Amino acid sequence: MNRYQGRGRLALVMATVLYALAASASAKPDADTHVPASQRLTSVGSKVVGHPNGWPEAVPLPEGVGIDGYRCSNRYCTLWFSLMDLNQITALRRSYAKLLMDSGKWEELGSPPGLYESQAFHYTGTMPSGCGYTIEISQGLIPNDYHRRFRVFTSLTW
Repeated sequence: MNRYQGRGRLALVMATVLYALAASASAKPDADTHVPASQRLTSVGSKVVGHPNGWPEAVPLPEGVGIDGYRCSNRYCTLWFSLMDLNQITALRRSYAKLLMDSGKWEELGSPPGLYESQAFHYTGTMPSGCGYTIEISQGLIPNDYHRRFRVFTSLTW
């Protein structure tokens, strides 16, 4: 009798594992970013095609970098860019900060002491709704990545 109970438990565990694998396969995430294809933006050359749904037109996007995914809800959006090494994220952060500052409608909030600190900017232009934008640029190291790549995030609130 004990021998049959062990097989029943094994069958239950196997069924649970197969169900979990089938559920994760139905989402069809990208192998590199684990982002569903419906939230990935396309790019042509170095230009991103369009803005993500919910991303305000008044807020520029960095040029020449692929956007791997985004998530917008209510008055908050987050974009994450392609995986990059340290030199690439440094160049992206400098060029994006320069793009914001050169527009004349953004001011930096504080000054970060190092490369690994988040940078935040506040929109100083006028908006019909009376709300303002605050954008934050930060990055994080991808865990267990052999190539020591980083992911840059941009968060926008208004």
